[in-house]
Amino acid sequence: MNTIAEPVQGAGVDDKNLSRASLHRFIHQDFHEAVDRMTIIDAFLFLIVHSIDKLGIWHRLPVFLGLLYLAVRRHLHQEYNLFNVGRTPTGVRYNPADYPYRTADGKYNEPFNEGAGSQGTFFGRNILPVNQKDMKPDPMVVATKLLARKKFIDTGKQFNMIAASWIQFMIHDWIDHMEETQQIELVAPKEVANQCPLKSFKDGSAIYGSNEKTLHKVRTFKDGKLKISEDGLLLHDQDGIAVSGDVRNSWAGVSILQALFIKEHNAVCDTLKREYRNLGDEELYRHARLVTSAVIAKVHTIDWTVELLKTDTLLAGMRGNWYGLLGKSFKDKFGHVGGAILGGVVGLKKPENHGVPYSLTEEFVSVYRMHSLLPDHLQLRDISAAPGSHKSPPSAEKIPMPSLIGRVGEKTSSGIGFVKLMVSMGHQASGALEPWNYPVWLRDVVAQDVEGMDRPDHVDLAALEVYRDRERNVARYNEFRRGLLMIPISKWGDLTDDQEVIEALQEVYGDEVEELDLLVGLMAEKKITGFAISETAFIIFLIMATRRLESDRFFTSNFNEETYTKKGFEWVKTTESLKDVLDRHYPEMTAKWMNSASAFSVWDSPPPSPNRIPLLFRVPKSLLQANTVSRDQAKMFRLAEMIKKLSGASLHRFIHQDFHEAVDRMTIIDAFLFLIVHSIDKLGIWHRLPVFLGLLYLSVRRHLHQEYNLFNVGRTPTGVRYNPADYPYRTADGKYNEPFNEGAGSQGTFFGRNILPVNQKAMLKKPDPMVVATKLLARKKFIDTGKQFNMIAASWIQFMIHDWIDHMEETQQIELVAPKEVANQCPLKSFKDGSAIYGSNEKRLHKVRTFKDGKLKISEDGLLLHDQDGIAVSGDVRNSWAGVSILQALFIKEHNAVCDTLKVWIAGEKFQGQVWSCWRSDLGRDISAAPGSNKSPPSAEKIPLPSLIGRVGEKTSSGIGFIKLMVSMGHQASGALEPWNYPMWLRDLVAQDVEGMDRPDHVDLAALEVYRDRERNVARYNEFRRGLLMIPISKWEDLTDDQEVIEALQEVYGDEVEELDILVDSCREENYRSQLARLLLSYS
Repeated sequence: MNTIAEPVQGAGVDDKNLSRASLHRFIHQDFHEAVDRMTIIDAFLFLIVHSIDKLGIWHRLPVFLGLLYLAVRRHLHQEYNLFNVGRTPTGVRYNPADYPYRTADGKYNEPFNEGAGSQGTFFGRNILPVNQKDMKPDPMVVATKLLARKKFIDTGKQFNMIAASWIQFMIHDWIDHMEETQQIELVAPKEVANQCPLKSFKDGSAIYGSNEKTLHKVRTFKDGKLKISEDGLLLHDQDGIAVSGDVRNSWAGVSILQALFIKEHNAVCDTLKREYRNLGDEELYRHARLVTSAVIAKVHTIDWTVELLKTDTLLAGMRGNWYGLLGKSFKDKFGHVGGAILGGVVGLKKPENHGVPYSLTEEFVSVYRMHSLLPDHLQLRDISAAPGSHKSPPSAEKIPMPSLIGRVGEKTSSGIGFVKLMVSMGHQASGALEPWNYPVWLRDVVAQDVEGMDRPDHVDLAALEVYRDRERNVARYNEFRRGLLMIPISKWGDLTDDQEVIEALQEVYGDEVEELDLLVGLMAEKKITGFAISETAFIIFLIMATRRLESDRFFTSNFNEETYTKKGFEWVKTTESLKDVLDRHYPEMTAKWMNSASAFSVWDSPPPSPNRIPLLFRVPKSLLQANTVSRDQAKMFRLAEMIKKLSGASLHRFIHQDFHEAVDRMTIIDAFLFLIVHSIDKLGIWHRLPVFLGLLYLSVRRHLHQEYNLFNVGRTPTGVRYNPADYPYRTADGKYNEPFNEGAGSQGTFFGRNILPVNQKAMLKKPDPMVVATKLLARKKFIDTGKQFNMIAASWIQFMIHDWIDHMEETQQIELVAPKEVANQCPLKSFKDGSAIYGSNEKRLHKVRTFKDGKLKISEDGLLLHDQDGIAVSGDVRNSWAGVSILQALFIKEHNAVCDTLKVWIAGEKFQGQVWSCWRSDLGRDISAAPGSNKSPPSAEKIPLPSLIGRVGEKTSSGIGFIKLMVSMGHQASGALEPWNYPMWLRDLVAQDVEGMDRPDHVDLAALEVYRDRERNVARYNEFRRGLLMIPISKWEDLTDDQEVIEALQEVYGDEVEELDILVDSCREENYRSQLARLLLSYS
């Protein structure tokens, strides 16, 4: 921890300077103070989010980028929008094992705070309270002129009455304002008195109480079950009140869902009793409650919310919350892997409350004011008739909504019956959350108390909801958005394009946009395509939807078979939607009457057409529409202009001068991503970050390199496309892999570039490659890698490089002569090399096949076959040695085993390579002896490495045998990539040509590699790092702490750090980052 904390603290001054002197210029003035409180990383993350918000395009981004935006936003809100209210936990911890079930009052869920989120605790806050003593304008005026329904507006096919009922069903589970609030009286002002169903009303509906007694009533105390009527609806007591856990302010739509999940609970009890006969009533009840609660939470997360926010991005996001980016199939098979991103928040190892005890918030309550979803009547359907088109039943009588409320509603629904009521609700669209769509009948409603009895007073619920938000000091619309780091409106036209609504807003609020009530703003706000709610409300969902799951131990540390039972856990895993629940209990109903994919969309709507594009790679349709693209292009053009100013006036101040030009060429998003990466690089801490943050750093770096470090060399693809179906296999020369460029990556094509070539003609022999090799590379004493890397690993990379790389171009034969100063230290005084003069190896690839059952040739002893010249029969025999040959033999055996299974020929590929510092000078173990400690065989004779190269090496390895050779390599550490560790025997080496024959000339491979990098115009070390957006060194001490190495570098290069050869860098441990950047590009 200390190693990370110190440099971060040191960056505090930069953070302040950055936020005040620079970021303020590009951020809305209302957020300057908030940004000043953020860490530097969060400040730049906010700037990215804020820039996207200015364009208004996050919901039109490709799904993956949209998820990234939402992940960053959620992180910011988790850091800055969670406030505790009430008692802070003392740190006294109970034992969760004492409560392996959900308690009646919700206690004992959070390990360090037994009461967190339970009955009687305070609501938290997402935004600090805002004093609202001024209650203007009058709530009844607001309700009358801006909320009250003029004409019913529905949601089309998106949301039905089951969906509208579901949210009240959930709210009854989540929310209960039990505090003693003062009874208030609202009187309709004269200007709206004639339009108000109630001229005045009193309300004390917040005076609630505990419902434990009612919860006790609902149990049968037999086999863990709950009471339910034989007709599938709720039972009723002698007063006609439903026997249910919560009967306050209920109606038939909520009651029918309560009844459905009582049936679900009882079905779980039956299943568990059959599976676990030793479980008693209490245990069955507790396990069934866990399972049913998890099913409800899952339906809400990946079914209801997905229909509410009907876009691919939110489909991916909500499923990501439950399953993670790895998806359901992976999670079902392997369990929870990785953190919340990869594996989902459900199944995390421990609950996460982000340092704030869990509670729902007042702001959450406010955005869930969705009474406009309710219609004026329920359209009953005739289910005795045959289904019409899309399984739609004909309409029957209409039932006024007031007839479905409270005790009257219970009697009405009993007369209708479960199936008819559910089908009717399924086929009726809900209301839309729009201005002038609040049900008028809710403006003169009789509510029910905690016992289900009618209250004495009528209330105007629309006016009351406006009043309660103010009374509870919930911020008004504009301040609410500021608190959520969202750009506030400055005029009514920013809120809506509807001129009639704008005129009504001006009539009620004048030009005072700051007085706009939250509820009105949420209704009037322009909706994102596919969203049934406003974006402002959605941001609260973004915070709290995850928080409800990740802070609950029964969805995290205790989400397992041990807590739920194996059968109960399987029940949760196999239930994906409300349709699954309905199918379980009413299969005939859904088969006959439901055409839709979700039970929450109107049942006669068609299921979505199949989409073969993986969810994470989809692009919103709106992005593909011409008019949208042109608008976005215009916005991006303005953004491009902004980045010029930004890079010149601001970013340059915080970025190494060598990257100014590169940053100016980047998009604004990439520029800020680079600034984040660059800031982390300055601290040198990315590899010490938590794994997820480290992966995020690497993914951002890889993205930047993919955008700015890929350069084509040679012929550009013409766009003529072959048919991939004609080549459903790998061809011998690698052609026909990339659909629009048949030759891409194949034999004979040019090497591309990650960094543009740097002309090195004048520097080919400065300093002399043989001096570099002698003074900085040549092995003095063997340095190994400890237990990390063995000789199989060292061989593997050459095995892979033989597959990847083949310099086939005609390079000039060169001659290197050892200067006098190092002549006595060089095994070769001079040498000539033409080793780059390779050729096609198709003939040899042809030789390796048996042409029987698709197999390849291999010796009976498990090693490679040899021809009459003693050369291995293998796909690539250039510059090979026993370590590569043994791996080739192993994978020929693997290939042949696949053939035996599939009886199919799979075309082979080529090999070639070089990472020489990994090599030792000798090899050998005795496998006839008994294993020693940790299965280590005793050492036997040492085999000099030159005896294992080429034809000599093939003969030597045949004498050793496959197993002894593999065991010896496995138990021998490889060399380390360090200065003075390049094998001396490679400095006087006879290489092999493409046919496996020894070349006529000896070579000094160390000197040759230095020379070839220069000849091919590969940048030297410092320029190489700049090209990879990595901070260059300014002195040798930036490269290494080893004083002896520093002195040798000064002897060879003087103080000219710009002349340092890239190969010398690759032998320094401190510079793993340079190699990492190359690997990020190569492996992706």
